Amino acid sequence: MANQPSQKTSVPIVGANSRRDILRTLGMGATAGLAGCAGGSVDETDPTADLPAVVLRGPDGNQVELTIVYDSGSSLHEQVVTQLQSDLAGIGIGLELEGSPDLREEWGSEPLPDEDPAEFEWGPSGNNAGPPDRTRTSGDWDLFWGIGGNSYPRTPSETKVFFTRNGAGNTFGYEPTADHTSLYQEAIRELDGDRRREIFAEIFGNLTDDLPINVMSFSPEYTGFRENINTAPTFNEFGAELSTINRWRDEQSISGDYIQLETEPLRNLYPPEVTFTNDQLRIGLLVDGSYVIDPSDEIVPLWLDIDDPDDDGEVYVCQLRDNLLWGTDVEGNEYGQMTAEDWVFHIENVHGVADDAADMWDEETPPSAQLGDWEAVENVEATGELTFQVELAEIDPVFPLRPIIWGEQCLPKALYEQYMPDATALRQSAEIQEFTWTGNLGPYTFDSRTPGEAGDFTAVRNDEYYMRAHTVDSNVEVMDDAWAEAPYFNRYQYDTEGETSTAVERFREGEADVFQLPSENVDEFRRDVDDVRIEETPSPFITYLPFNMRANGHPLLKTQDGREAICLVIDKERISEDIARGLSTPAVTWQPEWSRFYDEEAVTAYGIDVTEDDIVEAREKLGNLDDYSIEEV
Repeated sequence: MANQPSQKTSVPIVGANSRRDILRTLGMGATAGLAGCAGGSVDETDPTADLPAVVLRGPDGNQVELTIVYDSGSSLHEQVVTQLQSDLAGIGIGLELEGSPDLREEWGSEPLPDEDPAEFEWGPSGNNAGPPDRTRTSGDWDLFWGIGGNSYPRTPSETKVFFTRNGAGNTFGYEPTADHTSLYQEAIRELDGDRRREIFAEIFGNLTDDLPINVMSFSPEYTGFRENINTAPTFNEFGAELSTINRWRDEQSISGDYIQLETEPLRNLYPPEVTFTNDQLRIGLLVDGSYVIDPSDEIVPLWLDIDDPDDDGEVYVCQLRDNLLWGTDVEGNEYGQMTAEDWVFHIENVHGVADDAADMWDEETPPSAQLGDWEAVENVEATGELTFQVELAEIDPVFPLRPIIWGEQCLPKALYEQYMPDATALRQSAEIQEFTWTGNLGPYTFDSRTPGEAGDFTAVRNDEYYMRAHTVDSNVEVMDDAWAEAPYFNRYQYDTEGETSTAVERFREGEADVFQLPSENVDEFRRDVDDVRIEETPSPFITYLPFNMRANGHPLLKTQDGREAICLVIDKERISEDIARGLSTPAVTWQPEWSRFYDEEAVTAYGIDVTEDDIVEAREKLGNLDDYSIEEV
């Protein structure tokens, strides 16, 4: 790579895709009851024990009642929201618990029935439908439990997706009191590392003032492997996992099937609109993507390499490998070689870099969930059959490290042209649904899929995988000999089990090679299951409790004092220590404490060492709000 400022961290994180994706649902299974909040004994450490019980009454004279949506299939989630119910009762707020079998059906936003999005000042973008007073969340909730967001500890400029008013991940309707858009832009083009950290400290400090969400915790990932499954040392690094070459059974040879047990099915098959990790994992079996980043923040070229030939941070040149072949349409007609023309069309007309991109489709915006990310690109153009350059609107010295183009999965221009302008027809086409287009671009090819909460997704070894040819020679980079026979399994299957407790039991009985364990089962497996090895790795995904500030959210949540009162009394330490059994760490802002972009002095911590004084302060804030009153009962 050309001269790029270092952004290394000493703390390891696993998985390229897990760091690139925006959102993750949090699958957790059965655990023992929590004393004092789930039917157990009285909690002697309750900070409200010596305070009178109260009721918070709203403008209508009735008690304020909020609704929280959570995963109905998880007893651990139920215990968390029951604890939240207990915490809010201490300030007179009722909390209705509403379980959902599919959190992703509840997550998102949409225009109010009588609103015309064409008249909105901004939006829609991804899960953000537009101005909060003219939109509503997809599900009727005030609080939401069971979602994790990427904290991007390497490239925190990507957090703008959550914390700018038109960010695609801003489902909850946050309008910052500060000009976050300008702050993010300033941070992106800032060459001085210390100044860049100061800007991000300001942004993350603003979050603890505005409180659009209550950040809750960071939890390591606990991945269980059968003892005879290899995991290379890079599994535990902050960088590319490269599981294609770092997974085999017993010895590094081609044999057998590999079964990964999951608790959430595949739902989105169209790569440009994938935002959840579970979908990306399956698609990633079939297509690699552009490149990944290693633990030293260096580019590992897959489909392409990227460099700034002038070291000016303005123009980046991308070189495609010379043996990348698309698959076919559903009739068997070949799409041919991947070229720069495919990438230019994809970036311009799907990610919206071209001024007239929206005119190409029969929807308000091009069919991409990452439109906002690509605003940094001013122009893209082919400079040869296999080369194209990306010209930025402003200097960005760490552009290759940002998850805009790294990991990007382009589709054939000819496939788009088959279905334009009908974006729905594209998404539902046989080419997308059956992955006929993937060719030699990934380690596996699609075999079958059984949809549903207890389905499966099966891929078979790709005999034409492009990377094997480049262990000897390449126009981009010669790869290590480990790629010569990759991948090392004849078949790879994601086996989806709708109930987490059932999935845990199946893994215990040996029905899969790998499974990401719920934290509450980790100690048991370490103690009692001899043929499972558990790899523990920090995760960049932060659990958070969003406040619905859109039109269907409770009016209390539209007040800063109302949100602050809630944050004051929710005991994150109790949730981490008692419910999660010490296997998660309370968060205080949208960066983990080990991030080089975390500044303790810039943030206000809530939910740490909650005392009676915090309860009293929260009650006073609520009682001082116009049209609200606190009454003893």
